[in-house]
Formats: sequence, C-alpha cells, structure tokens
Amino acid sequence: MEYKIITPDDSKYPKKLIERLGDECPDKIYYSGQLELLNHWTMAVICSDKSGGIALWETNQVLFTVREYQMNYIGGWYSIIESETFRLSLFRKYNTTTLSSAKGLKKETYETYLRDRFYGPLGRFPEEDEYFRRAKDGELLMLSVTNPDETRQVRKNIMERNWLSSVLADIVFIPYGPKGSKTYTMAKRIVKANIPLFTVDHDGSKDLHKVGIPGFNRKTVKTFLEDNGARLATPENEIRKPVEVYKKPTSQQLSFIKEDD
Repeated sequence: MEYKIITPDDSKYPKKLIERLGDECPDKIYYSGQLELLNHWTMAVICSDKSGGIALWETNQVLFTVREYQMNYIGGWYSIIESETFRLSLFRKYNTTTLSSAKGLKKETYETYLRDRFYGPLGRFPEEDEYFRRAKDGELLMLSVTNPDETRQVRKNIMERNWLSSVLADIVFIPYGPKGSKTYTMAKRIVKANIPLFTVDHDGSKDLHKVGIPGFNRKTVKTFLEDNGARLATPENEIRKPVEVYKKPTSQQLSFIKEDD
C-alpha cells in the first residue's frame, strides 16, 4: 500500500493526540486516505472477542440509537462485535470509517485488511462492495504506528493500535471486556487518561462498571452521546451512493491471522 507519514510538527497532525498525550505523541503516524476524517466527531469501538450472545444483543440495542448520529467510526474491527459496528459504519452515507492496523502499511492493503477479518467458511463480508467502493474513491482512512515492514499482529502492536484509536476519538465504546482481557487492560488505561467512554448497561459488563465506566441502554445512551458532542444525522444525508461491484486483484497474496485475547 502507498502511504504517507505525518509527524507532530506538521500542522495536519491530529490535534487530539497533542492535547491528550503532549510529548508522548507518536513520532510518526503512517496513513493512507483522508486524514481529514479525524476532524469529524469520532467514536472508537473496542471489544473483547470473548463476548457471547447476550453481550451482542445488548450492544445491538445500543447501536440502534448510535446509528442515528453522524460520526466517524474508528477501530481495529477484529472481534465479532467490532465487525458488526464496522458494518454499521459503512451502511449509511453520513458515516465515515477509519481503519486502525496493527500491521505495517507497506505490507497491509485494503484487501488483506478485510480478508484477515472475513474469510471462508464464514462467508462474504456483507458490506464488501461499499467497503471497496470507498477504498477506490479515497473515502476511507487507514492508520498505523507500526513499523511499515511488520507483517505480524503481535500483542504490543495490537495494544498500541487500540490506544491510538481511543486517543483519536471523542468517545470510546467498549461493550464487553472481562477482567484479564486485553480489552479490560485498555479500558483502565482510557479511564486513567480521562477520555470519555461507555459500555452497555448489563451485568455481563460489570468488570467495566467496577472501574468507573458508565453503562447505557438503547434509551439512555442518547443523552450521553449528545452531552459529548454527537449530532443527529439529517435525513437527506442518509442515501448512500450506488455501489460499483469490486473486482479483486488476482495476484494479491492474502494472510489470515486471528487475534487471540
């Protein structure tokens, strides 16, 4: 993938990183796509892959409300709940999508990014056509702080990927993160940094509640979103562009790597 590098002395360097991290900002951010997407109101999503059906149901209830707001979604989009939110970010025209990668961008492509997350026998990614349309039209943003030559997704890089997503966001949604998981460790780090975050109002997320993360349901999350700057989308912005079917490269070598929690 062709990529660019941005450093803290560049005027386009994300202001949230400077405001929240100061001298601890990443020296280099590797990116491909529209860096301006980070100027939109942004929600990061991080969720453990250990979540069960109840956690998924409770999350979907909250997303019924979240989806009515205009925003940029950012995340690694790996776990089941993350990938469902990834789909939501592509479903409506007024939403934008930022992809955080734990790999180096010299090795990562939009094709490998998707295939690492959706591959047989699980079936085709339902929003695949829209995903590749946006990639083709330059409407996606991919970010990484990993060495560009890195091909693996090691724990350290995964944690830094999720941290970068969180610091770049106006709020962070962590539906599920049991004690002992990478998600739980990241949640505590976000709390310590005073970045607004929330979870679902369900006993399954009690470990997150215990560290001070508020839980909301479909009705109560509206106030939290608006108090933190989210705006409802206008109806005329809902219609999505016609999808042009993507023809994948025949010579692209794909890698299939699954994160462990």
